[in-house]
Amino acid sequence: ERLRRRREAHEDGAWVREAAAEYARKQAAKAATAA
Repeated sequence: ERLRRRREAHEDGAWVREAAAEYARKQAAKAATAA
């Protein structure tokens, strides 16, 4: 049970990092075109 929860938490964390990286990339592209 503990291992399963830890694996789920790890996958959640990976999803958050993936979304944050994608958002940062879009923001950087927007800033580049605006500047």
